[in-house]
Amino acid sequence: MTQAITLYTDGGNRNTGNVAGGSVKPTDKSAWAALLIYGDHEKMLTGGDFGKTNNYMEILAVIEGLRAIKQPEIPVNIYSDSAYVINTMQQRWWVKWQQNNWKKGGKPVKNAELWQELIAQVNRFDQITFNKVKGHADNPYNNRVDAALNKTMDEL
Repeated sequence: MTQAITLYTDGGNRNTGNVAGGSVKPTDKSAWAALLIYGDHEKMLTGGDFGKTNNYMEILAVIEGLRAIKQPEIPVNIYSDSAYVINTMQQRWWVKWQQNNWKKGGKPVKNAELWQELIAQVNRFDQITFNKVKGHADNPYNNRVDAALNKTMDEL
C-alpha cells in the first residue's frame, strides 16, 4: 500500500474595519499556507497579497499545495477548515458551474478562475480526498498552517 501525502491548507484575510458583509479593501492583508507531509518529511509553503478575500486565499492554498507535489501517482489527503472549498469539491458544485459556463443563478461564479485552476490541479492526480477539519480547534496541523499564514500577513 502506497503511503499518502497529507496536505493541510488554510487561507485568511485581515478585513480592516469593515462592517459585516463589507468588501475587502485593496490594502487588507491576505495570505495562504499549505503544509505537505509525506512520511517523516514536511514542507510548509505560504504566500501573501493585498485585497484578496478569505475564500480566494483558501482556494489558492489548495492550488499551491497541489502544485508543489511532483508525483501525482501518490494519493493525496487534503484537510481544510474551509466549508466553501470542501463542499465545492466533495459535493462537486463545480460540475454544475462548469456546465452553466461558470455562472450560478445567471451571475458569474466568484473565484471562477481559481476553481478552474484547482480542478486542473486535481485532475493531475490519480487519487485525492478532501476532508473538513474544524478551524481554530485542537488539530495541531491546522493550527500550524493558520499560524504560518498569520506570520505571512504580519510580514506584509
